Amino acid sequence: MTEAGVTRVYAGIDVGGTKTMFCVTGGSGEILLLERRDTAAHEAPGPFMAWLFGELAQLLAGIQLEVSQLAGIGIGFPGVIGDTEGCLTQAPSLPWPAEDIRPLIRRYYAGRIYLDNDVNLALLGECWKGAAEGKEHVLMITVGTGIGSAMLLNGRLYKGADFAAGEAGYMIVDAAQDRYRLPASRAGFGPLEAVASGSGITARARAWFAEAELLGGTFSRILELAGGGVAKIDARHVLQAAEEGDRAALSLMDRPLEHLAAAIASAAVLLNPQLVVLGGGVAASGGYYMKEIRERAGKYLPFPVNIEPARLGNTAGAVGAAAAAAAILW
Repeated sequence: MTEAGVTRVYAGIDVGGTKTMFCVTGGSGEILLLERRDTAAHEAPGPFMAWLFGELAQLLAGIQLEVSQLAGIGIGFPGVIGDTEGCLTQAPSLPWPAEDIRPLIRRYYAGRIYLDNDVNLALLGECWKGAAEGKEHVLMITVGTGIGSAMLLNGRLYKGADFAAGEAGYMIVDAAQDRYRLPASRAGFGPLEAVASGSGITARARAWFAEAELLGGTFSRILELAGGGVAKIDARHVLQAAEEGDRAALSLMDRPLEHLAAAIASAAVLLNPQLVVLGGGVAASGGYYMKEIRERAGKYLPFPVNIEPARLGNTAGAVGAAAAAAAILW
């Protein structure tokens, strides 16, 4: 082993639709390994687990360890899952049959396993090593392709009756204007993320510029950043242009920011957290975004709420999964 005195080692794995992050820690929290791999696409959990544990074994070999030597493994998934049931649902990027995946994991590892939603584990990571260290009442909201959230209440993750607590993307902040109805399939974006997520911002910007083209076009820094094509615009371009003060970008961001700020304020008055942590690619876009969210949420709040950016970035989920495997935080 590479670290003197380390007797128990844990692995945390954050499975994403496109990337998977692996973290290996000692029992005291020292990080021995942190690596990211492209997620292998599989429509069934069996082949996926074969790939996942093959990658883990290869990474562990680099620090002279084997999977069987781990004291625990935590795995986060982009969907709803409970470690007492093991069925992954509401995971569009992993459209697996509704079956218990724990026996599949047992083919490769016989020790302690902990399965959870990726945002829950990202919150644990931030509580262990990041922005929420030492806090017991924390709301985390991640704003990326979609919007998710997690809650630490009285020092413990709150998961709800069916492990589905934290589906913040389905929050309704303007029922009259959004006119949202859940599809019969119960799939797809919720009303908040349809407006305020990276996907929502992208769709709004493309529609706006497509209409502007029909009226003779308009200049914007967004188009420059996207290389001049409306179809190439995505949320990153809108956020960067807004950071630079572009008028079109600032206008396009008004409704997404207002929706998210209202959602944060609504959750905060319900939960009274010590801290709201904002994570995800959109939330990490720059100082402009955080400044606007703080100011707009403050307009709705009867008491001050501390809102801070996540500190661990895209490593939070894997770090939190390792903490969960080690039962460090409870």
